[in-house]
Amino acid sequence: MNRQLGGLTCLPKDIARWVFWVQLRRVLSANRPGHLRWIQPLHSLLHLFAGHQRTNMARELEMWLGPTGIHHIKKAYEIAFRVHLEELILGDLTTKNWSQFMTLSGTEHLDSALSRGKGVVLLTPHAGNIMMMIAALGFSGYSYNQYAARGLAPASIAADHPEQFGVNWWRQEIRSVRESNENRLPARFMTSSTSTREIYRRLSSNEIVGIAYDGRIGGRFVKVNYLNRLALLNPGPYRLAATTGATIIPAFCASPSEGINTCHLQAGINGDNPQLLMSRFLHEAAEPWLNEHPAEYGMWLAHCRVRAAVDDHPLFLDYAVDERWRKHDA
Repeated sequence: MNRQLGGLTCLPKDIARWVFWVQLRRVLSANRPGHLRWIQPLHSLLHLFAGHQRTNMARELEMWLGPTGIHHIKKAYEIAFRVHLEELILGDLTTKNWSQFMTLSGTEHLDSALSRGKGVVLLTPHAGNIMMMIAALGFSGYSYNQYAARGLAPASIAADHPEQFGVNWWRQEIRSVRESNENRLPARFMTSSTSTREIYRRLSSNEIVGIAYDGRIGGRFVKVNYLNRLALLNPGPYRLAATTGATIIPAFCASPSEGINTCHLQAGINGDNPQLLMSRFLHEAAEPWLNEHPAEYGMWLAHCRVRAAVDDHPLFLDYAVDERWRKHDA
């Protein structure tokens, strides 16, 4: 039976998520990685009961890769389940055990960029275990700041889309537990409420500011060619790098079926032209990597399509529900 709390009907899936994020967290530990491997095969259930989300993922992968795109769906759910499972033990990670869950390659590119003394804008897609990457860099001694959306949705969005963003006790508890675990990492989290001055300050202190370049937070988006489609992406990271002199470091995470997570840091990109920086990053770094690892991106593509009606900047224009996106078509 559904239960009404705080103006939102509690769906059975809210309780299922609460069991996963809150209750399962209590029995897992980073010091017992074998338990995670034992649970991992349950990803097949996530795939089996995905329903509408799986349909949306199939559409997205086909539009990107053609008919062969659907062959990556099951792998995408395997990756997504593993990432979520490993996020449960973030609060247990230490300098001694984090390397059981991720390897870093290309740190020489990061060190070279930091030797310039102007900081690094580290750009990554919503693919692979980004939280484990944050942990790995922080525990490796880098001063890391992640700019990201955190917390529950604003009241206005929650009211317009109650099933997706409404608030009830279970959702509040899940968010509280997840952020509590994240806050134990050796990193600073910045949100849209963080002043631009603070972000500039972190870079001027020669620190790393991590940004998911395909995120949907922000007030300005530009139309670009991306993955064989027209997309709306935020130009902010490239303006930030251009105005501060910070180096852009592309970072890509992968969760292979065998072995631990990987994070590949690529050679830095510098320049004072934001448009050129954006083009170089997307077409020379991001797209080639995603084309080689499409399953890592499947869940984010489905996520964005499901939420296409939420704001005025859907990820791809071909599924925009109205014309609001044209405010960004400068």
